[in-house]
Amino acid sequence: MTPDRGTLVAYAASKGQVSWDGGGRNSPFALALIDAMAMPGLEIGQMFREVRDTVLAETGNRQEPYTYGSLSSTPFYLVGPEAQAEEEATDAEVPEARWARIGPEEEAQLLAMADAGDPRSLLSLAYLKMYAEPPRGDMAAAVTYLQEAAAAGDPEAMFNLAIVYEKGRGVPADPERALQLYEASAARDYAAAINTMGFLRYSGGLGIAQDRARAVDDFRRAADLRWPDAMFNYALMINGGRVDGQGPEAAAHYLYEALRAGGQRVFDQLTEHPRVLSVATRRALQDELQGRGFYDGPIDGVYGAGTQSAIRLAFGLDL
Repeated sequence: MTPDRGTLVAYAASKGQVSWDGGGRNSPFALALIDAMAMPGLEIGQMFREVRDTVLAETGNRQEPYTYGSLSSTPFYLVGPEAQAEEEATDAEVPEARWARIGPEEEAQLLAMADAGDPRSLLSLAYLKMYAEPPRGDMAAAVTYLQEAAAAGDPEAMFNLAIVYEKGRGVPADPERALQLYEASAARDYAAAINTMGFLRYSGGLGIAQDRARAVDDFRRAADLRWPDAMFNYALMINGGRVDGQGPEAAAHYLYEALRAGGQRVFDQLTEHPRVLSVATRRALQDELQGRGFYDGPIDGVYGAGTQSAIRLAFGLDL
């Protein structure tokens, strides 16, 4: 049978093989598919290749999923990169709770320094007004402080003001202005803004032209500035074969560095959805963890209790 254009057919096992049920509620194929389908930014062809690798590893090479179809060259995503971008923006908007706990005396000191032209004090006042409970909380005042700090050249203020304009919080939504601010912040090497530009270029967000090669370079640039989410994103690009000359060892190194830098998203993915990574990358991360003294188990790509404990230790948590 010849599939219609735009069709992809997937089987749990190749012809002549047994599809294993596994020892739990779902089969190895179903578990791998469930994990892969939930991951943002994973193109469908790559998704089924990840499923194949996972099932082979879980069944000791006894079951190999099979796909065939007639897909075009246009990438297709079950969960698009924009979902990941939304998550990234949400994470970036939440500063530490300490901003809401700043007392009146500290606020007075910040006001005095802001009046003297200190842009970091303006930014601190913006966070205070943005996240404190009313009556101290005041979004309009927060926007004013962000505008003043951004005008003084503070890249973090530019980034947060971009979020304000993108979401329309305290001001009318202005995607064009938001993009200008993201670009200005990124030009000043603010890693969160560079990472966001990567998402925008990858997905074509805010009206920007889609440019995935440049998006990958944005992720690399922000990763090399040690932004945890960017290190994770760049590792995913390497894992997906989108970075020439980089393989599983490089992906594992960025994943490890993201863990050590306190990247909550990479920790969550490695502990909850490790199968989004290829078996080769999972093995390479086990090898990296072993070389750093966190892991002494087998290098098999299976993230059981030993690997999970190593991930927790590398992240800085107690067992």
